[in-house]
Order: sequence, then C-alpha cells, then structure tokens
Amino acid sequence: MSLETLTTKLTENFSKEDYESCYKLLTPIKIQLIEHNLLVPSNQSNINPNDLIITRAILEIGALVSINLLKMQEFSNFITQLKPFYELKLLNKEEFKSNEKNKLLSLYLLLLLTRDDLALFHIELESFKNFNLNIDDLENDEFLSIPIKFEKWIIDGDFNKIFEILSLSSSSSSSSSSSKTAITTTTTKNQKFPCKEFNLFENELLNSIRINIATNLEKVYKNLPIENFKLILFLKEISETYEYIENFNWTLNNGIVDFTKKNFKIDEENNIIDEINDEKTIIKNSLIYATEMESII
Repeated sequence: MSLETLTTKLTENFSKEDYESCYKLLTPIKIQLIEHNLLVPSNQSNINPNDLIITRAILEIGALVSINLLKMQEFSNFITQLKPFYELKLLNKEEFKSNEKNKLLSLYLLLLLTRDDLALFHIELESFKNFNLNIDDLENDEFLSIPIKFEKWIIDGDFNKIFEILSLSSSSSSSSSSSKTAITTTTTKNQKFPCKEFNLFENELLNSIRINIATNLEKVYKNLPIENFKLILFLKEISETYEYIENFNWTLNNGIVDFTKKNFKIDEENNIIDEINDEKTIIKNSLIYATEMESII
C-alpha cells in the first residue's frame, strides 16, 4: 500500500476518532517515511516543504492517537520525533506553522508533571526557545499556560487550586466512555480545558498530588483521624482511603491513621524544623480548603 493511501486512511480514521485503526496504520506509515527519507527533517534547499508538513501532520496524529489510547511512552516517542520539525526554520514561517504544536507540547508537559519529573519539565520549558516561544508566549497560550500554572502551584504547595480546576473540569464533563476503537469525552461549553485530551491526565495528576501530600504527612504527623486524612488527600471514597493506608504501609486503629512506621527522626535531619513548618502550612491549607468543599457539598 502506498504512503499516500496509508495517509488517507489514517486521516479518515482519525476524523472518526477510530484510534485503534489509526494505531495499526502508524507502523507501516513510519516504514514508508523512512524509505522516502522523510522521518528526519532536513534544512536542505531541495526538500519540498509540503513533504515536511505532511510528515509532521502524520506524527502529530500519531501523538494524539497514542495519548487517546493511553500509550504514554509512545506519545513521548512521537513528541521526540516531532521536536526537530518544530525547530526547523523553514516550518516556523507563518504559512507553515503547525496548529497542533502548542497543544501537544502542553500535553507532554502535563505528562511530566504526572511523573513528578520537575527537572525535565524545566529543561523542556527552556528548550521551547528553539521553537520560537518566549515566556510571554508560554504564559498567554491557552494550552501551555495550564501546565505552567500547575507546576507553579505544585512548587508552592497550592494543591487545592489544581484540585479545584480538575473538579470543575470533571463536573462539567459527562462521564467518559471508552471502547475498543476509541476513548471519547463529551463536554459542555463550561469545560475548563481547551481540548479533551487534557482530561485524560486528571486521575494521574490527582494521584501525583496525593502521593506528594501523603509523603509530607508521614514526615510531620504521628497520626491523624481518618476523616481528616481523607479530606487532606481529596479522596471521595473510603475505599480509596484504605488503599492509600495500605500502599504506604501505615496502620489504622479505631479510626486513627498511624504513621509511626515511617515517621522522620527529627534530630537526624538538618534544617528539618523549617521543612516541617512549611509542610504543616501546606497540609493545613489543604485541610481548610477540603473542609470548606465538604461543607458546600
């Protein structure tokens, strides 16, 4: 099957959100791109810009297909393959610019946040200068501004702000339905995120935040009432609460979560008092917010 035929089939299936069928086409398409010397872009003057644009569009579809099928490593691989196209001077001309670039880069940044890889997050932000993006472009962009805000709130310990945005997005979205052919998300006009793929990170972001808070809890407290623990971690179901207690190897006695098995020895750590005070402030703010949310509900 020719590259043209494969690309046509890929585009048709993608427009129907038939991601499984798209996924099956990606490998033979990549083989054809390699055979035509198109998978790696070049600044050579004899290169047809249209060929580069088509290849970039194929890789962008591949990235979106992968993320909708929750194949995160393959999504990362497509982003790696796309970066040389985004850096290419020829394709940064106004008439050749990609409409998907900022969306895909922002999704990649969100993926790094779910992995708690803040170091790589900052490296990637710095590399965006190669894509003709400055700090104003990043902060004002409807896509890129979201992971940038999330990262700042995570650094500051303002987890409640992230939880609020995720809750608003979740409450304004109908339940997501997945099938063998696609993952779709139906949303209302009040959706907080600019594209449906952002919603795929909701659970991963919340889990990352909860693990961050839970790790701080065991450093600061010997024990907590289970209801307070549940509120601090933004947990809705008691079964989820039991799961966290078990995963962290804590114990539950008479409604009290006991952290002593992993409690920090304060006199063995330098500057631990300042660190604990900061963590207590974070946890206190989270508890106040969670209590307010609970009273509203």
